[in-house]
Amino acid sequence: MLKIREYRKQRKLTIKELAAMTGMSISYISQVERGEIDPSLSSLRKIASVFQLPLYMLLDDEEIMGNLTLRKDQQLVRVSEDGSTTYRFLTPIPSPEYSPQSLLMNFTLAPHAQDVPEPVRHSSEEMIYVMEGQLTIQIGNSDIVLNPGDTTVIQKNLPHICKNCSDKPVTGISVISPPIWGRMDLMDPEA
Repeated sequence: MLKIREYRKQRKLTIKELAAMTGMSISYISQVERGEIDPSLSSLRKIASVFQLPLYMLLDDEEIMGNLTLRKDQQLVRVSEDGSTTYRFLTPIPSPEYSPQSLLMNFTLAPHAQDVPEPVRHSSEEMIYVMEGQLTIQIGNSDIVLNPGDTTVIQKNLPHICKNCSDKPVTGISVISPPIWGRMDLMDPEA
């Protein structure tokens, strides 16, 4: 059971006021509060935003305490369009039951390749750890070279691109917080 009613009452809001603040109907919010329908993830995000809470706070403790183990065969794998970069999502994909507060990915970058055609910016902090190979990260006009065991942090909103200038693949771990789920639209390697 979701905790929407509990937080709404703590903030002394009526269902009508919450509906107006979220752009949802009174009937919809009422049905969600009574557990008659399951809200979409976007609806939960709107409600959490009104309450100024992380989304997971709206979920019942029993739902949060569920098994969040992700076995290797359950992990989502995506490949860039040119096939040079493989991403393995090590974090559960968001659902109405659980929305991770960080995105953990394993990546492999092919020799003489880069992860994106042009530098990207995102409003999240990204930490990178290199396991094998040598990774060059261009942040703005500066290059940072990471060897196995090295880490760096890319601050939010800085343009960056990851490059493999060597003859061997680079593997590593990336943590993005808060998460950005846009990489899921890449190609499925089994499709």
